[in-house]
Amino acid sequence: MDTKQDRKAAILAETLVSLWVETDGEAVEAAIRIAGEAADDIADLFYTVLMQQPDANAFLNHALVHERLRPSLARWIRAMFRDGERATIDAILEQNYQVGLIHARINIPLTLVNAGMRIIKKELSRRILASPLSREMTAQAILFVSELLDTVLDNMHEAYLGDLLGNVRQQQSLKMFMSGQNLALEGERLKSSLFDWLRNTVVAIYTGNGAAIPSIEASDFGLWLNHKAELTFGRVAELDAIRVRTRTIAATLQNTTAMADAAAFVRALNDDVTQMAYLLGAVIDKALEIEGGRDPLTRLLTRRFMPTIFQREVNISLRHGKPFAVLLIDADHFKAINDTHGHQAGDGVLTAMAELLHSNVRAGDFVFRYGGEEFLILLTEMDTASAAVKAERLRTIVEDHVFSLAGQPLRITASIGVALHDGHPDYEHTVRRADAALYEAKRQGRNRVVIAE
Repeated sequence: MDTKQDRKAAILAETLVSLWVETDGEAVEAAIRIAGEAADDIADLFYTVLMQQPDANAFLNHALVHERLRPSLARWIRAMFRDGERATIDAILEQNYQVGLIHARINIPLTLVNAGMRIIKKELSRRILASPLSREMTAQAILFVSELLDTVLDNMHEAYLGDLLGNVRQQQSLKMFMSGQNLALEGERLKSSLFDWLRNTVVAIYTGNGAAIPSIEASDFGLWLNHKAELTFGRVAELDAIRVRTRTIAATLQNTTAMADAAAFVRALNDDVTQMAYLLGAVIDKALEIEGGRDPLTRLLTRRFMPTIFQREVNISLRHGKPFAVLLIDADHFKAINDTHGHQAGDGVLTAMAELLHSNVRAGDFVFRYGGEEFLILLTEMDTASAAVKAERLRTIVEDHVFSLAGQPLRITASIGVALHDGHPDYEHTVRRADAALYEAKRQGRNRVVIAE
């Protein structure tokens, strides 16, 4: 935590210490006893109630989360009422600050967090009322529980809102980064992809092979439109118009009777695609003057953009059932290059490798400089088999490429760990699985692809 957060945590800690000291010992002991006895039952009730709320399904229906959260919540309840020692309180506040960061990272609505805390407070209060305490001790115990949980909730919210504001800033920065890349070149690439799709579709129509008509939404252009366009330009009217035409084209191609007059159908299709290309050009023209920050060496996305991009992809994956894959790529024995030839030579190799990776993914994919000699690629709309094939192809491309080191040819290899998003709402779960797979690839001898279990 930074200095500002340290000060806020210290204030909250002093508040809790005072609460423990100033509350009658009998009331505190009753709260501790009841919380310990009721923790498991409250955890069951907590998830039973929240699972009935539609906006909670995305966060609670994943098997791994479901299995771990009930016992975890029971442990959390007992930990909140352990003792009033300063060290214990500091640990509780730090733990719950991290919980708030996780809530922000997986986009749990604050209303859901608040609703969950109300369930815990209400159930503990109900059990305190049913205990054989005097009226005075009952009131003190309920106030103690309420004040303690409210302070912890404030601490969670502090982390949540801080991360949220940071993510808003990152979204703006990411927008500048995406639009600050070579958009003119990227625009031509996208237009080329769009017209390639048109050409293949026209051939399929005139040959009467309707089954061979490619999906515009699964094309390179379609993937870019669904996954990157809004990050680059925000919500603009031109992109909305392109999406409408894309959906219309996709729907029309499902209607075989609409293609009875092939010539007229193709003319209309060509008009739609031409208009889409024009709208794309108009959007790019508006954005060409915008500059943005990027990794100064490789010009790739940096890790600070990961929350914005990954949270969006998790939402798409959960909402539409189109999982993404994470590839963690490590340049093998890269330290030897730095040690033998110097860091400047190593930087040249990293720059070339970044260009190689970026030029061999689709327009809808994302390539990050993850750190040091590691790169991370997010492949949108993937299954395990396709991700494995793509990873192996990238490994081969790196192995076959002749890098230049001070004018001399150099061959390097790469180890790659692959993980498919399995529905977990926290994207770091997928990244950690890819990282474990990368570690295994290096352990097995490097220059290989390992798929996370």
